[in-house]
Amino acid sequence: LEKGKRVAIPLGENPYAEGRKGEWRDFFQVGEENGRVQIRRVKALSPKPYTPRTERLAVDIGLSPLIATDRGDLLGRGFLRLLAAYDTEIQTIAKRAQREGRKLSQVPEYREAMGRLRGFLKNEVNRLLNRLVALHAPAVLVVERLDLRSPELSRRMNRLLSNFGRRYLKEKLARLGELYGIKVVEVNPAYSSQACSRCGYVDPRNRRDTQTFVCQACGHRGNAQVNAARNLLRRSSPEESVITFTPKRETLRLLLRRYAERSRPGSRLRPGIPGGRSAALEQVWGKNPYLKGFPDLLRTLG
Repeated sequence: LEKGKRVAIPLGENPYAEGRKGEWRDFFQVGEENGRVQIRRVKALSPKPYTPRTERLAVDIGLSPLIATDRGDLLGRGFLRLLAAYDTEIQTIAKRAQREGRKLSQVPEYREAMGRLRGFLKNEVNRLLNRLVALHAPAVLVVERLDLRSPELSRRMNRLLSNFGRRYLKEKLARLGELYGIKVVEVNPAYSSQACSRCGYVDPRNRRDTQTFVCQACGHRGNAQVNAARNLLRRSSPEESVITFTPKRETLRLLLRRYAERSRPGSRLRPGIPGGRSAALEQVWGKNPYLKGFPDLLRTLG
């Protein structure tokens, strides 16, 4: 290589990209994976005929399952289990390489396992989002700010998920927009997993575990991710748009205040809380750990 002189780099064929209808663009993507430079030519895909059947569909992205919707769909229920198997394999290889004093980039087994993991992530993301479009044909997809992590996985796997999983999700969502004209709306997910989609009550005790949601105020029970997806759907509406750009602490204050206003006697938005407002304050509201950070709000309601 000589500084200032052009270098011709031949590119291999990509049968998948060659087989898709569209127009090749005059630029390339250059990246690095496992110590190897990856160069990809960009192709703009031709739009496909598409008739939406659902005006707006909200999606909660998790790991068990990977996707839950406000309609109650649970897609990718075995995703976390399969990820854990990859995690165990990769951790075993990494520990052995460390004992032997080898760099992971020089371990063929590690590169092969990483390639299979990336292929699995990409295939699952594409398959499940395609399934979602086939089921509901949404005009708008409402999603949260993507954050794929789990305490059940190693730090290494969570880092890989954050990098590759999030990238594949964003790429697929962009492709759905390009192919079908599906608009993607991103909303603030703050406390969506702890807020009741029925009455609006926010409490960390509402979410029993990754699967179970039980509202401390109105008793609503359901799948935790489906409940979160329904909250995301509500936040995508114009009247809720303030939440999108509100800092997390102020979002919590706003949600608590809105619940309090709805629970007042005579309010047309009042949720069905057993025992009325006094019981809610004594049995539920007064015990809410979040109110310790908002004593002024607690005094106002008291």
